[in-house]
Amino acid sequence: MKAVFFDLFETLITEKTRKDFQARAPFHERLGTTEDKSLLWWEENEDAAMIGKFPDCLARFTDMCIAVESPLTKNEIIMAAQEHEVWKSKVLGQVEPQIFEMLRAVRACGLKVGIISNALPEEVLAWQFCPLQDHVDPVVFSCSVGVMKPDREIFELACSRMCVQPSEAYFVGDGGYDELRGAASVGMRAIQAAWYQDRDVEWSCTSPLVRANSIRDLPKLLW
Repeated sequence: MKAVFFDLFETLITEKTRKDFQARAPFHERLGTTEDKSLLWWEENEDAAMIGKFPDCLARFTDMCIAVESPLTKNEIIMAAQEHEVWKSKVLGQVEPQIFEMLRAVRACGLKVGIISNALPEEVLAWQFCPLQDHVDPVVFSCSVGVMKPDREIFELACSRMCVQPSEAYFVGDGGYDELRGAASVGMRAIQAAWYQDRDVEWSCTSPLVRANSIRDLPKLLW
């Protein structure tokens, strides 16, 4: 084995489980709509957003506000988008020390490290503030390459950029977007990262799904 690719959100960075990130007003309230309307818009537009249909946060917020008939003015939508971009920079700027320790241990195993993430433009923009930059090699963001997990193409593209075969690489993720099955479908060895989100993952592959229940468990599993 030559490489390990990680999912980013809820694997190397967590927003949903950090208590100090829970004080914000709900997303739908910030855009002047109801939770049902915002969820319906997201269900209809999530895939398009993740593969780059909207060039930036403002374009996506504007489209949503028009669709849900939000009372926000143009300037208020601009302010909401700017605030959201600042927030994402804060999220990506905070990485737990244990993650860095784990990545150093993975590299000590002689493995290259990459990231494959479904991400929105504001998250790609915020990546410049992320201290993980110096600890990973190729980073493949869905909205930058026009394809998202679990599509096998995004995994194949990441392996190609790393100059490894899928059979020579691990993929580690919490299991969102059916990413573990997607990775396994191209021949990567999938490991569920259960340290931030303990998801129930449907698994139909012949080999059992390996779980890392804590950040410190992962290097041992790779050995």
